[in-house]
Formats: sequence, structure tokens, C-alpha cells
Amino acid sequence: MNLWVEQGNWDPELFKQHGTKKFYSKGTCLFMEHQAMSDIYLILTGRVRAYLLSPSGEERHLFVLGSNSIIGECNVWSGATYPYCAAASTDIEVIRIPHAPFREIVRGTPGLFERVLQSMSQKQNALLVQTHLMSFSNIGERVMFVLAQLAETYGESLGDGVLIAIPFTHQELSQVVGSSRVSVSNVMLYLQEKGLISKINKQYLIHSINAFKLLTYDKFNSKHD
Repeated sequence: MNLWVEQGNWDPELFKQHGTKKFYSKGTCLFMEHQAMSDIYLILTGRVRAYLLSPSGEERHLFVLGSNSIIGECNVWSGATYPYCAAASTDIEVIRIPHAPFREIVRGTPGLFERVLQSMSQKQNALLVQTHLMSFSNIGERVMFVLAQLAETYGESLGDGVLIAIPFTHQELSQVVGSSRVSVSNVMLYLQEKGLISKINKQYLIHSINAFKLLTYDKFNSKHD
């Protein structure tokens, strides 16, 4: 799973009559780790980030989800607690679905059970990727890894380069890579000074995606040989 999923594949129409449409402002917490599970959220607009929270209040980012994605489903069959925290990265609109109706919809809709399993598996994979990145990569490598993922998933060809076609802030990127906004800004400035990327309005252009990905993945993978 990419650590940043801007567009999911869940159909809101399946859940509208069983859920409640809600609006939340940026920074609003949807649920906390270990909180008793009550609802699943289908994101209509905006972005939601998932993270772990230490007893001292330190955050460890997991992934970002955008529109037509679900969050909070990981323990829907056990009815236990949420395994992570979730908060609005931007202003968001969601459908909040109680877990019991969600289970009934999944059971009664062909193919939906497999999609839930796929969604949970993707989130587990994101956790493993984050564990590797935080354990074996420095801040520069983590930023380049995420930029390469965004370019691969949301890139548009522009000349010899690839334009990442979704806007994002350094603050959002810093949450994904588990560092400060200042550190991420310094890395982005360094990449621009080296001629690897440039900024066009609110989007970033990677000048040579093949060279960029090779540098990123070679550094990342060499630590696991």
C-alpha cells in the first residue's frame, strides 16, 4: 500500500442510507487508539491521517487516505478497539457508519468482503513499510521514497519529467515521513538546489523519475541486502 492514497475505490452509495454524513474541520480527531470501536468512516472529501500515539504524546504516522477510502474497519469483525488514531488532515466530509450495519452491508454485497480484507491487508503493509523506513532510513531517504510513490501513483508526464498531480504541504509531508516541517522543508530545498525537483504552483515536478526512483530505492534496498 502507498503511504498516501489520494483516491480510494469505495462506492459511497452503498452506505448513504445506513450512515450519517458529517463534516469535520482540519485537526479533528475521529477516534483514538484503544478506544472502543463504534463507527467506520467513508471519506467523501479531504484527507484523513492514521497514526500511533505514545504515552508521552509522541506521534508515529502510518498513512494518509483521501476520498472514497474507508478507515476504522480493521477490527470490525471482533468489535474490539481501534488499533490506531485517526484525524482530519484537512477539512473533511465523511459518512459515519455504525459497525453493525457496516458488517451487514459487507455480508450482503457480492465482492465487498474481499475488498474489506484487501483494505485491511493494505493497511498492514503500510505499517510494515513505515517500520522499515523509520528503522533504516534517514529523513532525506524517507522524503524521496514518499515523493517517488506519489509520482508513481499520481504522476503526469511533463517533458522529460513527472509532475505529482496532487498538491500537498510540507506539513503534510512531514507527518507522513515522521519528521518536523522544518526538516522536510530543508530536504525539499536541497532536492531543488540539486536540480532533482522543482515546484510549479503548488505541485512538484521530478525532472527524471527513473534516476530519482533508482537513487531512492537503491538507497532504501541496499540497507536490506
